[in-house]
Amino acid sequence: MYRFRGTLLIFIFLFFFLIIIFYDDQKQFASNIYNKYKHSWIEQALGQMHTCTPNDGLRQRALLYTLLEWTQLARKNKILYWIGHETLISYVQRHGLSPHALDLDILVMVQDTSHLVKLRTLYFSSDYELKVHPQWHLVGKRNDSYFNAEGIDFVEPIARFINRKDHVYINIWPMLDYHPNKVKIGNITKEMFNEYDENDKWESSPKEWTFPLRPCRFSGVNVYCPAEPEKLITNISSIVCINGSWQKSDEPISTKTIITNENSEISEQTSTALTTNPILSDEELLEKALNSVPTCQSNDRDRQRYILHGLQAWSHLAEKYNIQYWISYGTLVGFIQRRGLLPHDLDTDVMIMFNDTRKLVEISKLNFSSTYEIKVQPQWEIFDDRNRSYFRKDGIHFVAPNARFIHLTARYHVDIYPVYDFSPIYANRSIEKQESENLTAYDNYYNWLSYPRSWTYPLKTCYFSEIKVLCPAQPEKFIELVYGTSTLTKSHKKCVEGNWVNAD
Repeated sequence: MYRFRGTLLIFIFLFFFLIIIFYDDQKQFASNIYNKYKHSWIEQALGQMHTCTPNDGLRQRALLYTLLEWTQLARKNKILYWIGHETLISYVQRHGLSPHALDLDILVMVQDTSHLVKLRTLYFSSDYELKVHPQWHLVGKRNDSYFNAEGIDFVEPIARFINRKDHVYINIWPMLDYHPNKVKIGNITKEMFNEYDENDKWESSPKEWTFPLRPCRFSGVNVYCPAEPEKLITNISSIVCINGSWQKSDEPISTKTIITNENSEISEQTSTALTTNPILSDEELLEKALNSVPTCQSNDRDRQRYILHGLQAWSHLAEKYNIQYWISYGTLVGFIQRRGLLPHDLDTDVMIMFNDTRKLVEISKLNFSSTYEIKVQPQWEIFDDRNRSYFRKDGIHFVAPNARFIHLTARYHVDIYPVYDFSPIYANRSIEKQESENLTAYDNYYNWLSYPRSWTYPLKTCYFSEIKVLCPAQPEKFIELVYGTSTLTKSHKKCVEGNWVNAD
């Protein structure tokens, strides 16, 4: 009897032991697949990145994989962080790494630095290390106190995450929820955040520019971004490749509204580069943008030029008549992938709220342009466009968008699609709330998609091939929903022997 019980216990032990091993194997297998995809996204981003000096490619790869390692460490240990400074500028400009970047920048709340101090002793890696400045609790520049014996050869960031093998690092900067020159009273939530800028001055910004943080993708790496990145950055002179080295461009620096602590009031600070070059006109900006758009077919450049001019004209019209719109579908894909026009695109896409179509009806009756016209689908109030008709005699050669903004001679156009704040499936607006928590639109296969309103609002200003347009609040979320994750980084077209063909 006892022998039987002993055998049974051994059997049960072995059974559970095998289950644990199988579970760990499956977990590791899933993790390996996930890491493989993450590495694939990074490699795709690297494949699209410019190089100028011989070691650019190695440095760029090292920086992105260091960032990937940091994100995994931060997620595992629940570290709240977001990209900032030069890295945030690079995200706004190109949704990823600047090809000339030597390091990366992230921010943490200063009170969370104690968590980094503990983590420094617990994190073991042969390739990476976390260094925290011993005087991190001193705000501002730490009196040039280096601790070289401990490998602390920096004073301004509070910490660094260092790639030992490739000699690159991530600077970790503090964000304060109080002004360092004022007494902090209790734990009252402050409306302003304060950070030490690269000019050794304290700069303040509204808390809502940073929080709530939102997930974003930086050259294939999933990171966290502040809520309103464009408001937090200062545009600097662009860096260009000249004769095999990265050099500062002579183009003027744009204006940014910031809050200065010297006079405790909002002021407009304008920085301009030391140059005599004039500010570029809209036409010159478009030509500059076109230089970065690849061509494949002989007529590509003319088509691309017409398309961008059309979007620019639409943007001016929308601003003049107070039409609230945002770029979407293929145009939003282009913004995410390359901050501008996809080289093979045949038109551009924008969205408006369904009820705003009435504005377009009224504008279409005006003599607003000698170059463009607005055509509104007469049956635009029929939700399912498969039940609409063509009105070819009236120049209505479409049913799907509610309207088109069309060049009178070239016929290239901006498609204007509706978005609903009620469910068109039931088509009963009277039973819906005045402002639904969700918006509804068509996907690529004529399916209705409902998604959070917060993915669209608040709209933000962005630049699409140098054209000032409006973008949704979380563009990646909508594109992932409609087209899938791979569309964030991979084009579905490629140039083969002078023709655009479907990519593998």
